Amino acid sequence: MKKVLLGTTAIVAAGMIASSPASAAEKISAKVGGYMEQWIGYATVDQSGSTRDLDGFDVKSDSEIHFTGSTTLDNGIEFGVNVQLEANTNTGDQIDESYLIVKGSFGEINLGSENSAMYKMHYAPTDYGITLNSGDQIDWAGVSGSGISTGGYFRNPYGSTYAEPGQANDSEKLTYYTPRFGGFQVGVSYSPDGTQDSNTSPDRNAAATDMVAIGANFKGDFAGASVGISGGYGKFMNSATGSSNEPEAWNVGANIGFGGFSFGASYANADENTNGSNGDGYNIGVAYSTGPLGVSLTYFNGERDGTTTAGVTTGHAEQSTVHLSANYTLGPGVTAAATLGHANFESNDTGVSEIEATYFVTGIKLSF
Repeated sequence: MKKVLLGTTAIVAAGMIASSPASAAEKISAKVGGYMEQWIGYATVDQSGSTRDLDGFDVKSDSEIHFTGSTTLDNGIEFGVNVQLEANTNTGDQIDESYLIVKGSFGEINLGSENSAMYKMHYAPTDYGITLNSGDQIDWAGVSGSGISTGGYFRNPYGSTYAEPGQANDSEKLTYYTPRFGGFQVGVSYSPDGTQDSNTSPDRNAAATDMVAIGANFKGDFAGASVGISGGYGKFMNSATGSSNEPEAWNVGANIGFGGFSFGASYANADENTNGSNGDGYNIGVAYSTGPLGVSLTYFNGERDGTTTAGVTTGHAEQSTVHLSANYTLGPGVTAAATLGHANFESNDTGVSEIEATYFVTGIKLSF
């Protein structure tokens, strides 16, 4: 698989070398964009056996600033850049994604810190409020500090069907997307290991390495209905010496739209082998939009298996969450949104109790 990817890159590079000088092309000029989301909500959280009091109002935010730009050479090949800066303090990952883009009649190449083709080509139900299938409910349900595991939540079926093996997420990678033919498109990603923002050479005797992720989808119209279907699979091909840890994951999704209605479903499964993050999750939903108004009803269920030793289970967690959401476009780049949600988080771990949470959240989403 690596040879195919490297071969494709070599063909593109040869075409650029053989072309005439890019005398008419302009140097890339960076543009500033991004989004800001500010939310205020009220939650009631019930956790038996706990002394915590999480009932009340809360304010949360999620914002990024994006630096983008591109130029098209005389030979028709487009080069671009995308750098995404977290606008809230994030000690673990202040630069969210940072990658180079090459486009042409051959398709598209991404090189750098970015999600895999398995993630980016996935279809899931439409959601008009706080994101259900990316894990925002964990913040409003008060799971952190409850004793219920939050490990393996993001980019894993416990919290999302947008899963990637080993939760590799924005690891440094090379991705190639084919042109779309007859509604079909395929993407393939290769990542040396699961790390990002680092030039350290991967030690193949110390960690799982050489991730390959494949995504494919189809979109088209039939008798007035829009159809989207996706599937993805990813795996680390090499494990550390003396380890069987070769994380793998797969997902499928579908959306059908007719008139203003859309119906969607998605499923993901992960086998992490040694860290207890094995599990699966699914998301179903229905949505309706008319003019500036959108309404959605969605449900998510996800589970993390944990590990059991001598009859004692640790790290197990399961969630069941439903959201009724709506948004209204107030103007270009300005949207008001709200979500009424109910979440249940529980665990089979000894001494860990169950959480029942109900919350109403409203906010403004700005894109620029």
